[in-house]
Amino acid sequence: MFSNKRTVKLLMLTVMCTMSALSLSSRCNAQSIQDPPAQEALEKVAHTTAVRIARRNLENYKGQNGILSMKTLVLGGDFRVTTVIPFRGNVADYNQLEITRPLSLVGGALNVEVSNHQVAKIKSQFESRKIFEDVTVIDSYNPELYGVNQKSSNREDANTNSSEDDALEAPIRSAEEMEARDSQRAREQQEFEQRSTRTLVTVIEVLDYSKGSRLKQALPLDLGKSILTVRLRNYDKTTGQEIGRQIISGRSDGSSLLGPLSPRDALSGVADGLVDQVTRRVAASVR
Repeated sequence: MFSNKRTVKLLMLTVMCTMSALSLSSRCNAQSIQDPPAQEALEKVAHTTAVRIARRNLENYKGQNGILSMKTLVLGGDFRVTTVIPFRGNVADYNQLEITRPLSLVGGALNVEVSNHQVAKIKSQFESRKIFEDVTVIDSYNPELYGVNQKSSNREDANTNSSEDDALEAPIRSAEEMEARDSQRAREQQEFEQRSTRTLVTVIEVLDYSKGSRLKQALPLDLGKSILTVRLRNYDKTTGQEIGRQIISGRSDGSSLLGPLSPRDALSGVADGLVDQVTRRVAASVR
């Protein structure tokens, strides 16, 4: 009798352990299925927080001197910036950046490999600065298309709203309906303003390019210079409005302390100049 009771208890204990193990396994499986989205959401929040912190830290940012600085004197790769159209508006409102692949205006001197190297270097510098939540490389950007679409969209919206709300034969709506309509208009206006100031597009046009020669830079003849001059057009992506334009010229020769031994070239100077110009404007907007 005693043996039978003991056997029944052991069986019940075994069943309970098995059920607990199955329940734990199912919870783990369910959690593992939900983990990737949850992990992505956490990473996105962490990245957004890092960008906000990086922007707050720009309050004491001092712009780089492209000619007279320890970096350029020792390593070379200096730059000069000419502002053609000053930045308009609050650049800190833009939390995404799109960079076009450099458009060569110097014929075949700039091949695809060099172009990709240029845009990759600029992109990496912006990503390391962490002043934008997302930095993307795009093939091209036509502001006229965005401007035309935006104007036609606004015209269509205005005509639709006018026909719906201002028709003389339209019945008078209730107070609740008019209040709901006002709230909808406010939301639409807010969404439009957020879209129009969300993405900054930088179009890169190469005006002058010379790869240079490290060997010739070692000679005391002022030869083998690396030269890169670009024109940067900055646009609000949604409206197609140009909000700033600069010309940045980068150069590298044998005049620096390390000369041809330095890894920097004219592209390094242009990348420094572009990142510095945008960072200056973001810092000024944050202050």
